[in-house]
Amino acid sequence: MIARKLGKTRGSTGPEEEESSVPPETIRRRLRASAASLMMQESTAQLRNDVTAALREAHANRTRLPSEQAFRQEHKTSPSGQALGRAKQVQYAIKDALASFRTFRSNFFDWVADHNSRPGQPRPPGFFRLGRRARVRFDYQDFTVERNRLRLPDSLGLDALPLLNRDGTPLLKLGDNLVEVRLEPCRSRKWIHVDLVVRRAPRAAVELREGTLYVDPGVARLATCLDDRNLLAFFVCGGVAKAILQRGAKWHAALRSEAATGSRHGHRKAKALALRSARQMEDLMKKVALLIVTYALTRGLKRVVVGRNKDWKQHVNLGKKGNQTFCFIPHAKLIDALRSKCQRAGIEFVETEESYTSKTDHLAKEAMGPKPAGYQWLGSRSPRGGFRSSIGLVLQADVNGCIGLGRKVGGEGWLEDLLRRLGTATGTRLVPRRVQLNGVAPVLSPGAGSRHPRLLSPRGWIPTKVALLQSGLVPAAGTSVVLPTHNTQAFPVAA
Repeated sequence: MIARKLGKTRGSTGPEEEESSVPPETIRRRLRASAASLMMQESTAQLRNDVTAALREAHANRTRLPSEQAFRQEHKTSPSGQALGRAKQVQYAIKDALASFRTFRSNFFDWVADHNSRPGQPRPPGFFRLGRRARVRFDYQDFTVERNRLRLPDSLGLDALPLLNRDGTPLLKLGDNLVEVRLEPCRSRKWIHVDLVVRRAPRAAVELREGTLYVDPGVARLATCLDDRNLLAFFVCGGVAKAILQRGAKWHAALRSEAATGSRHGHRKAKALALRSARQMEDLMKKVALLIVTYALTRGLKRVVVGRNKDWKQHVNLGKKGNQTFCFIPHAKLIDALRSKCQRAGIEFVETEESYTSKTDHLAKEAMGPKPAGYQWLGSRSPRGGFRSSIGLVLQADVNGCIGLGRKVGGEGWLEDLLRRLGTATGTRLVPRRVQLNGVAPVLSPGAGSRHPRLLSPRGWIPTKVALLQSGLVPAAGTSVVLPTHNTQAFPVAA
């Protein structure tokens, strides 16, 4: 249910009953128009004219109205559909035309049943005159919100729109969802109206949350997470990212060798392969971000903290193979996806620098920061990604880095509270659980119907909630979550 809510309602912060009780709010802003935006509005008007003409003809002939799917197939190759360019905006234009005509049909049949129910015979929707423009709609997949600025697709040629009130305060508060953006035509062709459809989050649902999830990006462990409220640690395997890089590099090298020998299509195939690998990697980063946010929602966590250093891939020294793998994994896309999904889910997102978090012995309360030459660190890295503390425990190195993130953001009081709640079983409780996003598909029972070949692949994707259930991170349906009690620490603002 959590994953469905993230996909359709962009991360509600409470139950469905609470979210449905909060009506969306429409806020209008004005933005200087571009030639591309005006052409898209005119193309939308022409497309709606075509759909309305077909509906009026079917209504006049007393035949069945064409379906939305039939209009989609027809306008894939129609001049108005190709002029609009974007398939999703074509679908929205068809939906708007159908909704307007269905309203007319409902009123018309009520008038036929009882002429006194309406002042007169309802008229069918009219047409847009030549040069008139219609509304263009964009959902959350078509725009991005970064640092209180709305950015629409680059193909529109529009400037970024500041999401600020007149007094300078952010327009979107924690938990608010920007559901839709509508480009409404303005009387002057120099401007367009931008309608922001915002669904305000219930403030009580946000205030009931507590706890933080610390995320440390990596390579073999693509994302290691530490939940300081439930004292759980887990990591997402990075084997899929490495496989995408290795397969893309192997095929790209083969195609480049073919192009060097005079192959006609070598360069074109190599370019298409590079774009395919980039799409697969971006899809993987979004799936990992969805899994992390789903876990935070299920466990009732209030914020997500991610570590990131400036220019951390410019002067890295992990060896030849390590440098190639680390530098080509787009961790910035993972962080951007986390920021976007946290904002839609009403979870506070904090990005902080992570210097000296992995090599510091936090269990021994070693001071973080630069040390003089010749300084001997209390802890040491052990083989296979371990960290040996000076108090005699061996932790996973990335879990130790997550503790460092919490120490940077929460302060020494946070570390004292964490060690107190861990007690004597520190090493046992901080053993991370493995979460795998892909694996062998379940075997069908005898007599079951055939499935799609992609679902039978040994590399088939596992649903987010199923992956969390398999790793034991979220309870199964019908079971309750037993949360440990602890004293809430003051959470200062990250530097």
